[in-house]
Amino acid sequence: MTNNWNIVPNPGDANMTDLPQPSLPPATHVPELRSAEKRRRVALVIGPYPLASEYIGPADVFQAANLVLAISGKSDMGYDLEFVSSHPGTLCELRGLKIVSDRSYSELKGRVDTLIFTPIDFELLLAAQDKFLRWVARKAGSVRRVVSVCAGAYVLAAAGVLDGKRATTHWDLVDDFSARYPDIDVDPEPIYTRDGHIYTSAGLTAGVDLALALVEDDFGRAVALRTAQAMVLFLKRPGGQSQFSTQLSYEIAESAMMVELQTYIHEHINDDLRVGKLAEVVNMSARNFSRTFSREVGISPGKYVEQCRLELARRKLEESAAPLSRVAERCGYRSIDTMHAAFERQLGLSPSAYRSRFQSAANS
Repeated sequence: MTNNWNIVPNPGDANMTDLPQPSLPPATHVPELRSAEKRRRVALVIGPYPLASEYIGPADVFQAANLVLAISGKSDMGYDLEFVSSHPGTLCELRGLKIVSDRSYSELKGRVDTLIFTPIDFELLLAAQDKFLRWVARKAGSVRRVVSVCAGAYVLAAAGVLDGKRATTHWDLVDDFSARYPDIDVDPEPIYTRDGHIYTSAGLTAGVDLALALVEDDFGRAVALRTAQAMVLFLKRPGGQSQFSTQLSYEIAESAMMVELQTYIHEHINDDLRVGKLAEVVNMSARNFSRTFSREVGISPGKYVEQCRLELARRKLEESAAPLSRVAERCGYRSIDTMHAAFERQLGLSPSAYRSRFQSAANS
Protein backbone atom coordinates (compact mmCIF):
# COMPACT_ATOMS: atom_id res chain seq x y z
CA MET A 1 0.00 0.00 0.00
CA THR A 2 1.29 3.44 -0.89
CA ASN A 3 1.05 5.59 2.23
CA ASN A 4 -0.01 9.06 1.14
CA TRP A 5 -1.70 10.05 4.34
CA ASN A 6 -0.66 10.21 7.98
CA ILE A 7 -2.31 9.07 11.18
CA VAL A 8 -0.79 10.96 14.08
CA PRO A 9 -1.50 9.27 17.44
CA ASN A 10 -1.04 10.61 20.93
CA PRO A 11 2.59 10.52 22.16
CA GLY A 12 3.20 7.55 24.37
CA ASP A 13 0.60 5.32 22.77
CA ALA A 14 1.44 1.60 22.73
CA ASN A 15 3.60 0.41 19.87
CA MET A 16 1.31 -1.02 17.23
CA THR A 17 3.63 -3.99 16.77
CA ASP A 18 2.89 -5.00 20.39
CA LEU A 19 -0.79 -5.51 19.63
CA PRO A 20 -2.13 -9.01 18.91
CA GLN A 21 -2.27 -9.77 15.21
CA PRO A 22 -5.35 -11.36 13.61
CA SER A 23 -5.42 -15.06 12.90
CA LEU A 24 -7.44 -15.88 9.79
CA PRO A 25 -8.41 -19.19 8.30
CA PRO A 26 -7.06 -19.70 4.78
CA ALA A 27 -9.41 -18.99 1.94
CA THR A 28 -10.76 -21.91 0.05
CA HIS A 29 -10.06 -22.11 -3.68
CA VAL A 30 -8.54 -18.89 -4.96
CA PRO A 31 -8.90 -18.72 -8.74
CA GLU A 32 -5.89 -18.46 -11.00
CA LEU A 33 -5.82 -15.10 -12.71
CA ARG A 34 -3.96 -13.70 -15.65
CA SER A 35 -0.94 -11.63 -14.68
CA ALA A 36 -2.63 -8.37 -15.64
CA GLU A 37 -5.53 -9.11 -13.26
CA LYS A 38 -3.53 -9.99 -10.18
CA ARG A 39 -2.90 -6.51 -8.77
CA ARG A 40 -5.53 -3.80 -8.84
CA ARG A 41 -4.63 -0.19 -8.15
CA VAL A 42 -7.33 1.48 -6.09
CA ALA A 43 -7.26 5.24 -5.50
CA LEU A 44 -9.50 6.82 -2.88
CA VAL A 45 -10.21 10.50 -3.40
CA ILE A 46 -10.90 11.97 0.01
CA GLY A 47 -11.54 15.42 1.40
CA PRO A 48 -12.28 17.28 4.64
CA TYR A 49 -15.12 15.40 6.31
CA PRO A 50 -15.87 14.59 9.97
CA LEU A 51 -16.39 10.83 9.46
CA ALA A 52 -13.07 9.22 8.52
CA SER A 53 -14.70 5.78 8.42
CA GLU A 54 -16.25 6.78 5.06
CA TYR A 55 -12.88 5.98 3.46
CA ILE A 56 -11.17 3.91 6.15
CA GLY A 57 -13.98 1.31 6.05
CA PRO A 58 -13.65 0.43 2.34
CA ALA A 59 -9.85 0.64 2.56
CA ASP A 60 -9.88 -1.88 5.42
CA VAL A 61 -11.90 -4.30 3.30
CA PHE A 62 -9.28 -4.19 0.53
CA GLN A 63 -6.47 -4.59 3.07
CA ALA A 64 -8.24 -7.54 4.70
CA ALA A 65 -8.65 -9.12 1.27
CA ASN A 66 -4.90 -8.69 0.75
CA LEU A 67 -4.30 -10.54 4.02
CA VAL A 68 -6.65 -13.38 3.04
CA LEU A 69 -4.89 -13.72 -0.32
CA ALA A 70 -1.45 -13.68 1.31
CA ILE A 71 -2.43 -16.41 3.80
CA SER A 72 -3.70 -18.43 0.84
CA GLY A 73 -0.28 -18.22 -0.82
CA LYS A 74 -1.44 -15.60 -3.31
CA SER A 75 0.51 -12.58 -2.10
CA ASP A 76 1.10 -11.59 -5.72
CA MET A 77 -2.63 -10.86 -5.96
CA GLY A 78 -4.65 -8.11 -4.32
CA TYR A 79 -4.95 -4.36 -4.08
CA ASP A 80 -2.50 -1.48 -4.12
CA LEU A 81 -4.20 1.37 -2.26
CA GLU A 82 -3.51 5.07 -2.61
CA PHE A 83 -5.13 8.07 -1.00
CA VAL A 84 -5.27 11.42 -2.73
CA SER A 85 -7.09 14.48 -1.54
CA SER A 86 -9.31 17.07 -3.12
CA HIS A 87 -8.02 19.55 -0.54
CA PRO A 88 -4.58 18.58 0.90
CA GLY A 89 -4.06 19.22 4.58
CA THR A 90 -5.84 18.07 7.73
CA LEU A 91 -8.94 16.13 6.71
CA CYS A 92 -10.25 14.99 10.06
CA GLU A 93 -9.22 15.91 13.58
CA LEU A 94 -10.38 14.13 16.69
CA ARG A 95 -8.96 14.21 20.18
CA GLY A 96 -5.54 12.60 19.86
CA LEU A 97 -5.93 11.78 16.18
CA LYS A 98 -5.30 13.70 12.99
CA ILE A 99 -5.70 12.44 9.47
CA VAL A 100 -3.56 14.51 7.14
CA SER A 101 -3.30 14.22 3.37
CA ASP A 102 -0.01 15.18 1.78
CA ARG A 103 -0.86 14.35 -1.82
CA SER A 104 -3.22 16.13 -4.20
CA TYR A 105 -5.46 14.46 -6.78
CA SER A 106 -3.44 16.20 -9.47
CA GLU A 107 -0.44 14.05 -8.50
CA LEU A 108 -2.25 10.79 -9.29
CA LYS A 109 -0.52 9.55 -12.43
CA GLY A 110 -0.60 6.32 -14.39
CA ARG A 111 -3.26 3.68 -14.83
CA VAL A 112 -5.85 3.29 -12.07
CA ASP A 113 -8.20 0.32 -11.90
CA THR A 114 -10.77 1.62 -9.40
CA LEU A 115 -11.40 5.23 -8.40
CA ILE A 116 -13.40 5.77 -5.20
CA PHE A 117 -14.93 9.09 -4.17
CA THR A 118 -15.87 9.61 -0.53
CA PRO A 119 -17.83 12.54 0.92
CA ILE A 120 -16.37 16.02 0.86
CA ASP A 121 -17.60 18.88 3.00
CA PHE A 122 -20.49 20.19 0.92
CA GLU A 123 -19.55 23.87 1.15
CA LEU A 124 -16.09 23.00 -0.17
CA LEU A 125 -17.65 20.97 -2.96
CA LEU A 126 -19.90 23.82 -4.02
CA ALA A 127 -16.87 26.09 -4.05
CA ALA A 128 -14.71 23.54 -5.84
CA GLN A 129 -12.68 24.87 -8.70
CA ASP A 130 -13.68 23.76 -12.16
CA LYS A 131 -10.24 22.19 -12.41
CA PHE A 132 -11.11 19.54 -9.83
CA LEU A 133 -14.50 18.70 -11.36
CA ARG A 134 -12.98 18.50 -14.85
CA TRP A 135 -10.38 16.11 -13.44
CA VAL A 136 -13.14 13.98 -11.90
CA ALA A 137 -15.00 13.77 -15.23
CA ARG A 138 -11.86 13.00 -17.21
CA LYS A 139 -10.52 10.41 -14.77
CA ALA A 140 -13.92 8.71 -14.45
CA GLY A 141 -13.82 8.02 -18.17
CA SER A 142 -10.39 6.42 -18.08
CA VAL A 143 -10.69 3.86 -15.25
CA ARG A 144 -12.30 0.42 -15.13
CA ARG A 145 -14.54 1.30 -12.17
CA VAL A 146 -15.82 4.48 -10.58
CA VAL A 147 -17.26 4.24 -7.06
CA SER A 148 -18.91 6.65 -4.65
CA VAL A 149 -19.52 6.16 -0.94
CA CYS A 150 -22.53 7.85 0.64
CA ALA A 151 -22.46 11.59 -0.16
CA GLY A 152 -19.48 11.00 -2.44
CA ALA A 153 -22.22 10.72 -5.09
CA TYR A 154 -22.45 14.52 -4.96
CA VAL A 155 -18.89 14.75 -6.30
CA LEU A 156 -19.72 12.54 -9.28
CA ALA A 157 -22.99 14.37 -9.85
CA ALA A 158 -21.36 17.80 -9.76
CA ALA A 159 -18.87 16.62 -12.39
CA GLY A 160 -21.67 15.30 -14.62
CA VAL A 161 -20.52 11.68 -14.31
CA LEU A 162 -23.93 10.44 -13.14
CA ASP A 163 -26.08 12.21 -15.73
CA GLY A 164 -28.60 9.72 -17.11
CA LYS A 165 -27.33 7.04 -14.73
CA ARG A 166 -29.03 5.07 -11.96
CA ALA A 167 -27.49 5.91 -8.60
CA THR A 168 -28.12 5.94 -4.87
CA THR A 169 -26.90 7.80 -1.82
CA HIS A 170 -27.75 7.97 1.87
CA TRP A 171 -31.51 7.65 2.38
CA ASP A 172 -31.68 10.98 4.22
CA LEU A 173 -30.04 12.80 1.28
CA VAL A 174 -32.18 11.34 -1.49
CA ASP A 175 -34.69 14.19 -1.71
CA ASP A 176 -32.00 16.88 -1.78
CA PHE A 177 -29.87 14.91 -4.23
CA SER A 178 -32.82 14.34 -6.57
CA ALA A 179 -33.77 18.02 -6.47
CA ARG A 180 -30.23 19.19 -7.23
CA TYR A 181 -29.59 16.65 -9.99
CA PRO A 182 -32.88 15.85 -11.79
CA ASP A 183 -31.04 14.16 -14.69
CA ILE A 184 -29.94 11.31 -12.41
CA ASP A 185 -32.18 8.26 -11.85
CA VAL A 186 -31.98 8.19 -8.05
CA ASP A 187 -33.02 4.92 -6.41
CA PRO A 188 -33.45 5.33 -2.63
CA GLU A 189 -33.76 1.61 -1.90
CA PRO A 190 -30.54 -0.34 -2.59
CA ILE A 191 -27.45 -0.51 -0.41
CA TYR A 192 -25.47 0.02 -3.62
CA THR A 193 -26.09 0.28 -7.34
CA ARG A 194 -24.20 -0.42 -10.54
CA ASP A 195 -24.80 1.29 -13.86
CA GLY A 196 -22.16 0.27 -16.38
CA HIS A 197 -18.77 0.87 -14.76
CA ILE A 198 -20.19 3.29 -12.16
CA TYR A 199 -21.05 2.10 -8.65
CA THR A 200 -22.74 4.18 -5.95
CA SER A 201 -23.49 3.24 -2.35
CA ALA A 202 -25.71 4.43 0.46
CA GLY A 203 -24.60 5.51 3.93
CA LEU A 204 -21.29 5.03 5.66
CA THR A 205 -21.28 1.26 6.21
CA ALA A 206 -22.74 0.66 2.74
CA GLY A 207 -19.29 1.56 1.40
CA VAL A 208 -18.02 -1.52 3.21
CA ASP A 209 -20.78 -3.64 1.63
CA LEU A 210 -19.85 -2.34 -1.80
CA ALA A 211 -16.13 -2.92 -1.23
CA LEU A 212 -16.88 -6.56 -0.37
CA ALA A 213 -18.89 -6.86 -3.58
CA LEU A 214 -15.93 -5.50 -5.55
CA VAL A 215 -13.62 -8.04 -3.90
CA GLU A 216 -16.03 -10.80 -4.93
CA ASP A 217 -16.07 -9.47 -8.51
CA ASP A 218 -12.28 -9.36 -8.61
CA PHE A 219 -11.18 -12.50 -6.76
CA GLY A 220 -14.26 -14.65 -6.31
CA ARG A 221 -16.75 -15.55 -3.62
CA ALA A 222 -14.33 -17.58 -1.48
CA VAL A 223 -11.96 -14.64 -0.95
CA ALA A 224 -14.83 -12.23 -0.33
CA LEU A 225 -16.43 -14.62 2.15
CA ARG A 226 -13.18 -15.08 4.10
CA THR A 227 -12.73 -11.31 4.12
CA ALA A 228 -16.26 -10.83 5.46
CA GLN A 229 -15.72 -13.50 8.11
CA ALA A 230 -12.45 -11.91 9.22
CA MET A 231 -14.18 -8.54 9.63
CA VAL A 232 -17.36 -10.08 11.14
CA LEU A 233 -19.54 -8.71 8.34
CA PHE A 234 -22.34 -9.94 6.13
CA LEU A 235 -21.00 -10.87 2.72
CA LYS A 236 -24.33 -9.62 1.40
CA ARG A 237 -26.33 -7.63 3.91
CA PRO A 238 -30.00 -8.67 3.93
CA GLY A 239 -32.41 -6.08 2.59
CA GLY A 240 -31.91 -2.60 1.29
CA GLN A 241 -32.05 0.87 2.76
CA SER A 242 -35.74 0.35 3.49
CA GLN A 243 -34.79 -1.92 6.38
CA PHE A 244 -33.72 1.26 8.20
CA SER A 245 -36.18 3.78 6.87
CA THR A 246 -39.26 3.23 9.02
CA GLN A 247 -37.44 3.60 12.32
CA LEU A 248 -34.93 6.18 11.12
CA SER A 249 -36.99 8.41 8.86
CA TYR A 250 -39.50 9.29 11.57
CA GLU A 251 -38.80 11.30 14.68
CA ILE A 252 -36.94 9.64 17.53
CA ALA A 253 -39.46 9.02 20.28
CA GLU A 254 -39.07 11.12 23.40
CA SER A 255 -39.69 8.31 25.86
CA ALA A 256 -37.83 5.04 26.25
CA MET A 257 -41.22 3.31 26.37
CA MET A 258 -42.08 4.40 22.82
CA VAL A 259 -38.61 3.51 21.53
CA GLU A 260 -39.00 0.04 23.02
CA LEU A 261 -42.47 -0.25 21.50
CA GLN A 262 -41.08 0.44 18.02
CA THR A 263 -38.66 -2.44 18.55
CA TYR A 264 -41.51 -4.58 19.85
CA ILE A 265 -43.48 -3.93 16.65
CA HIS A 266 -40.57 -5.11 14.47
CA GLU A 267 -40.04 -8.21 16.61
CA HIS A 268 -43.77 -9.16 16.66
CA ILE A 269 -44.69 -8.13 13.16
CA ASN A 270 -46.99 -11.11 12.50
CA ASP A 271 -48.92 -10.62 15.76
CA ASP A 272 -52.06 -8.59 16.32
CA LEU A 273 -50.72 -5.03 16.25
CA ARG A 274 -53.95 -3.08 16.22
CA VAL A 275 -54.00 0.12 18.27
CA GLY A 276 -55.87 -1.46 21.17
CA LYS A 277 -53.34 -4.30 21.48
CA LEU A 278 -50.35 -1.94 21.31
CA ALA A 279 -51.96 0.30 23.93
CA GLU A 280 -52.20 -2.73 26.24
CA VAL A 281 -48.47 -3.42 25.76
CA VAL A 282 -47.59 0.03 27.15
CA ASN A 283 -50.50 0.06 29.65
CA MET A 284 -52.22 3.11 28.19
CA SER A 285 -55.70 3.86 26.96
CA ALA A 286 -56.08 3.44 23.20
CA ARG A 287 -56.87 7.13 22.71
CA ASN A 288 -53.99 8.42 24.81
CA PHE A 289 -51.59 5.89 23.25
CA SER A 290 -52.51 6.83 19.68
CA ARG A 291 -52.07 10.54 20.43
CA THR A 292 -48.75 10.01 22.24
CA PHE A 293 -47.29 7.70 19.59
CA SER A 294 -48.22 10.06 16.75
CA ARG A 295 -46.70 13.04 18.58
CA GLU A 296 -43.42 11.32 19.46
CA VAL A 297 -42.85 9.23 16.33
CA GLY A 298 -44.39 11.54 13.72
CA ILE A 299 -46.80 8.98 12.25
CA SER A 300 -49.89 7.17 13.53
CA PRO A 301 -49.35 3.68 15.03
CA GLY A 302 -51.49 2.10 12.29
CA LYS A 303 -49.43 3.72 9.52
CA TYR A 304 -46.20 2.77 11.28
CA VAL A 305 -47.21 -0.90 11.48
CA GLU A 306 -48.27 -0.81 7.82
CA GLN A 307 -44.88 0.56 6.75
CA CYS A 308 -43.00 -2.04 8.82
CA ARG A 309 -45.00 -4.90 7.30
CA LEU A 310 -44.57 -3.54 3.81
CA GLU A 311 -40.80 -3.26 4.17
CA LEU A 312 -40.50 -6.79 5.52
CA ALA A 313 -42.68 -8.15 2.72
CA ARG A 314 -40.58 -6.35 0.12
CA ARG A 315 -37.39 -7.92 1.47
CA LYS A 316 -38.92 -11.40 1.54
CA LEU A 317 -40.13 -11.01 -2.04
CA GLU A 318 -36.68 -9.79 -3.12
CA GLU A 319 -34.72 -12.49 -1.32
CA SER A 320 -36.79 -15.66 -1.48
CA ALA A 321 -39.06 -17.69 -3.71
CA ALA A 322 -41.55 -18.38 -0.90
CA PRO A 323 -45.22 -18.52 -1.96
CA LEU A 324 -47.11 -15.24 -1.62
CA SER A 325 -49.38 -16.83 0.98
CA ARG A 326 -46.39 -17.62 3.19
CA VAL A 327 -44.92 -14.13 2.76
CA ALA A 328 -48.26 -12.60 3.73
CA GLU A 329 -48.53 -14.83 6.81
CA ARG A 330 -44.96 -14.11 8.00
CA CYS A 331 -45.43 -10.36 7.61
CA GLY A 332 -48.66 -10.19 9.59
CA TYR A 333 -51.13 -9.77 6.74
CA ARG A 334 -54.48 -11.50 7.27
CA SER A 335 -54.52 -12.71 3.66
CA ILE A 336 -52.85 -12.38 0.28
CA ASP A 337 -55.59 -9.90 -0.64
CA THR A 338 -54.66 -7.67 2.30
CA MET A 339 -51.00 -7.71 1.28
CA HIS A 340 -51.96 -7.07 -2.35
CA ALA A 341 -53.99 -4.02 -1.33
CA ALA A 342 -51.10 -2.63 0.74
CA PHE A 343 -48.66 -3.01 -2.17
CA GLU A 344 -51.04 -1.37 -4.63
CA ARG A 345 -51.76 1.47 -2.21
CA GLN A 346 -48.13 2.18 -1.26
CA LEU A 347 -46.15 1.12 -4.34
CA GLY A 348 -48.63 1.08 -7.19
CA LEU A 349 -47.95 -2.55 -8.15
CA SER A 350 -48.88 -6.02 -6.97
CA PRO A 351 -46.62 -8.26 -4.82
CA SER A 352 -46.03 -10.60 -7.76
CA ALA A 353 -45.12 -7.69 -10.04
CA TYR A 354 -42.77 -6.34 -7.35
CA ARG A 355 -41.05 -9.73 -7.05
CA SER A 356 -40.71 -10.02 -10.82
CA ARG A 357 -39.04 -6.63 -11.01
CA PHE A 358 -36.78 -6.67 -7.96
CA GLN A 359 -36.04 -10.27 -6.95
CA SER A 360 -32.35 -11.10 -6.78
CA ALA A 361 -31.18 -13.25 -9.67
CA ALA A 362 -29.75 -15.72 -7.15
CA ASN A 363 -33.24 -16.35 -5.75
CA SER A 364 -35.29 -16.25 -8.96
